[in-house]
Amino acid sequence: MPPFSPWPLLLAAALSSAAAPEASPTPAPPPTVPSAPWPSASAPLTVAQVTFPKGFGRKRIYLDAGHGAPGNEGNSSVTCEPEESHTLRVAQALARRLEATGHFQVKLSRAPGKRPPYASRLQEAERWRAALFLSLHSDARGQAREWLAAPEQWCARNDAAPGYSVLYADDTPEPLLTQRSRAARALARRMGEAGFLPYGGEDYVGLYAPDSAQPGTFVSRHAPGQRIFVLRKPLIPSVIIETHHAWDFEESARWREERTLEAFAAAVAQGLVDTLGGT
Repeated sequence: MPPFSPWPLLLAAALSSAAAPEASPTPAPPPTVPSAPWPSASAPLTVAQVTFPKGFGRKRIYLDAGHGAPGNEGNSSVTCEPEESHTLRVAQALARRLEATGHFQVKLSRAPGKRPPYASRLQEAERWRAALFLSLHSDARGQAREWLAAPEQWCARNDAAPGYSVLYADDTPEPLLTQRSRAARALARRMGEAGFLPYGGEDYVGLYAPDSAQPGTFVSRHAPGQRIFVLRKPLIPSVIIETHHAWDFEESARWREERTLEAFAAAVAQGLVDTLGGT
């Protein structure tokens, strides 16, 4: 018998080891980049799935595109867009989306080129027996500076105090008072859930008081003779949504995005269901 040599065994072990691929280390997950806060372009918005209770039916919503009355254009935005143009554009988009659910019948307060006075709008809403008078506006907050928005076009700008607010008046007896506050809180809550920023109210001192029950909701505190017509006059529930701060450049840009209009419509629709679901 030839003498024993360990080399064949050692060579086989080496070849076996070389043939087996080494386990690759598990790649580390990419670092999570936090989203920038609203109104940054990277701030996400959620288009919620609207749910309707059994028997909800089809509710009548009078949708007021704020301003657009004789001599009343509203504010002028950071790009010099009149408030009446913003509210009409957003109201038309919201009306289409609410109608598309099959659960809302919407009447707009005005059409392009028409300038009905507020008294006529209110009379129309009450004759139509709307379940809610919802008025859309935008805010102009704080102290603005002029900036060159386009060649030879100077506009107001203040990139502070962004966010939405929902307003109502409490100078009415029950049950209208509860109907107003319930609508305002529900709409504000659903907008917050969608990713919109509730305004803190820093520039509302003396005009509106925060509603302690819901961030982004405010109660009118205007002096007699200066009270908001569409908040105090209607005999049906009425609220105002201030969609955003019109002098904030980023926030105004967001309100021209389809995603913003879609998220807003879903939030409003669910807020209306919360408000009217039991009626």
